[in-house]
Amino acid sequence: MMPSLETVTVRGWEVLRLATSEIEVDVLPGKGGDILAVRWLATGTDVLWSTPWGLRAHGAVPTAADSMTGFLENYPGGWQTLFPNGGTDTMEQGVSLGFHGESTLIPWEWQRAEIPGGVGVTLDTCLIRSPFRMRRQIALVGGTVTVTESFTNESRVLQEVMWSHHPAFGAPFLDSSCVLEVGARTFVADAGYDTPTTDLAAGVRSTWPEVVGKNGDRVDLSVVPSPDAGVDRFGYLLDFDEPVYVITNPTLGLRATVRWDGALFPHAWYWCEAAGSAGFPWHQRAYVLAVEPAASWPGAGLQAARDNGTTVAFAPGETKVAEVCLELASVRGTT
Repeated sequence: MMPSLETVTVRGWEVLRLATSEIEVDVLPGKGGDILAVRWLATGTDVLWSTPWGLRAHGAVPTAADSMTGFLENYPGGWQTLFPNGGTDTMEQGVSLGFHGESTLIPWEWQRAEIPGGVGVTLDTCLIRSPFRMRRQIALVGGTVTVTESFTNESRVLQEVMWSHHPAFGAPFLDSSCVLEVGARTFVADAGYDTPTTDLAAGVRSTWPEVVGKNGDRVDLSVVPSPDAGVDRFGYLLDFDEPVYVITNPTLGLRATVRWDGALFPHAWYWCEAAGSAGFPWHQRAYVLAVEPAASWPGAGLQAARDNGTTVAFAPGETKVAEVCLELASVRGTT
């Protein structure tokens, strides 16, 4: 099969469908340049997660009164770039930077990119609440999708931002046979995350993978909980020896490896829902694992990241480039 690019319509949206002989990727230029799906063509398995409501119909009337609800109402799952804010909305330079930032909500222009041995698209946009021009190239070669981003501060003053990637994995790829390996040595449970169903001790720093549980026990985060485990977790991976993580499903014989630029993204956020959260938005319907390469932490907005010294500073006119790769591969010798 030759690399290909076609446009399809999904719920009224233009979706770009890129494919090689090994993987197929759906991209949504009209909202955030989201990657909606990454399919392993040998089995037709989409490794990314879809929310219970999925991609909302194009033109659906917004009803949210706050930015977090607005983000979630329009969150289809998949893989997003979060910029220039992460987590809680915050006031910056006279304007509210909404939950998870502006880049996930606005449309991007696109054109085909010439990729030797593969296929790709280039997406461009300009933020409104922040003075950034943004370019993303999504390229497929073999079983690997690579997202390369080039963001430019077009203002004449220094800008501080949060910048991260939000790939979320779900069933059927995700199940209780999955094993998570990471290149980090430290895990910190989010200090403000203390839900009735989390099994982690809020704010506690532990050595990966066995971390301190809520009841003083040890929780092995390398083991993926079952879909009906009734737990939810949120925290941060720090002290990476190598910026990489691997999710292996021995039952399906499929492995997902994520690599990134560790100089720009020295951390990663960890988020897991396994029929845990009973209220909005999941209502115990979510089964998802996300390990999110990130420049900053915690997930409490730009000011909190500034307070712990993990924002990214763009000088006037400065451009920074980041790359994140997801590779799918079969795992030999599995059943």
